[in-house]
Amino acid sequence: MFRILFSVLLPFSIPFLIYGVKRRFAKTAGAYPLKPLIAAGLGCVFAFLFFFSKPEKAPADSVYTPPKFVNGQIVPAHMDQAPDASE
Repeated sequence: MFRILFSVLLPFSIPFLIYGVKRRFAKTAGAYPLKPLIAAGLGCVFAFLFFFSKPEKAPADSVYTPPKFVNGQIVPAHMDQAPDASE
């Protein structure tokens, strides 16, 4: 839930918050520019996801290994190289 809030809802709401603060201090009234704010919010979400994604972290041919309990210790989850199908 925190990931969704941090990576989608927060960047999407930034243009709305900036416009609301600007509108409050400028004391202007009028139509609320919903389409440009939505477009700016989606642009912020895509920019956030693009800049903070780490595609090099796990190669496409890797296999997820879940966490295990071994000899009284928890071995954290990790990505392993996929077994070669040609062997």
